[in-house]
Amino acid sequence: MANIELMPKLGMTMTSGKITKWLKKEGEQVEQGEPLLEIETDKVTMEEEATYNGILLKIIAKEGETIPVNQPIAIIGQEGENVEDLLKQSNIIEEQKEPQQNEPIKETKKPISQGEQTTIPTKPRATPAARKIAKEHDINLTQIKGNGPSGRIQREDVEEYLENLQQRKLPTQEEPKSQPVSYTKTIPLTGMREIIANKMKQSINTAPHYYVTMDINMEEILKLKDTLNQKLQNTKITINTILIKASSIAIKEYPIINSSVQDDQIILKEQINIGLAVALEDGLIVPVIREADKKGLSEIAYEERQLIEKAREGKLTPDDYEGGSFTISNLGMYDITQFTAIINQPEVAILAVGKITKTPVVEEEEIKIKPIMKITLSSDHRVIDGALAAKFLKRIKEILEDPLQLML
Repeated sequence: MANIELMPKLGMTMTSGKITKWLKKEGEQVEQGEPLLEIETDKVTMEEEATYNGILLKIIAKEGETIPVNQPIAIIGQEGENVEDLLKQSNIIEEQKEPQQNEPIKETKKPISQGEQTTIPTKPRATPAARKIAKEHDINLTQIKGNGPSGRIQREDVEEYLENLQQRKLPTQEEPKSQPVSYTKTIPLTGMREIIANKMKQSINTAPHYYVTMDINMEEILKLKDTLNQKLQNTKITINTILIKASSIAIKEYPIINSSVQDDQIILKEQINIGLAVALEDGLIVPVIREADKKGLSEIAYEERQLIEKAREGKLTPDDYEGGSFTISNLGMYDITQFTAIINQPEVAILAVGKITKTPVVEEEEIKIKPIMKITLSSDHRVIDGALAAKFLKRIKEILEDPLQLML
């Protein structure tokens, strides 16, 4: 019996999804749980698995189309089944319509007779990293054999192909070297990069940003982190773990930080949901620790690790990254000592965290070397003024320099 695949609701706030790529073509066998297509939400592109076993009899929603959730996108059934009745039952009636004045005329394909043959180009399955490298080097993925699960092309497959290609192009002694060619390459701003570009442009054009920076002595917090990690077995507390908890405590005392602007209103949010910016190969994603103020360090550390792993494997769902109320962006692991970040709309503040560096400081009229970390708060001046931003940062500084406050 034929079954209809629907546009899935991948998150609480998701209302529609854009189909970026079908991983199967009509007439191919589909297994339940096998990747069927790629769907782009407002923040990320992810693979969606097939719900049924059978043959992909009909692709209803084409690549590039945006479809509301719970609306039909494909039909899976047994070979030879008539899908027309199912289409009519689902109010999906395909009609030939005259192109409107500004509508491009679509080419109609004549039916293929029994004796004719046609070749439909295969769209190979590949990981996002493999597709990115192939696009950068203008490589057709159909030329590469995939060694991943079910023949999926992986990053290593593309790199090996490139290496072999370069070896074949090396000039021999008899062959003169060709002159270098200067050219400009254009990379389309699509997918996650397009989403990020639009959101950052909206943020910087909407919210008047300003920045305050503070130095924090991390000596005591580093001692506490090492002590706790010696006692924990299944997880590891990081500086980000501690920053998430410290920020949630400070936000409880300054709740306006935990707000958003909608039209001419400031919306105070009940839950303190802290987002942590995670760098991916093709952009940035911000998974969220929900109600961080109600969780201990070990629980936050466990959720943090799980979300980062899911982000890097491309397995985050919209529920994992929607609903944040305050964001932390840490570039300390890249040796960045200080930077400013763009606010993650519709939030009103973001905390930029730099590397912990050994710094000479004056203490009791003596110069001592201390582990100092710089943090910078980017604030939306429509909601947060300079004095409030300074008080909020000072509260975080107090907590980190007296870390027993994390346990209270």
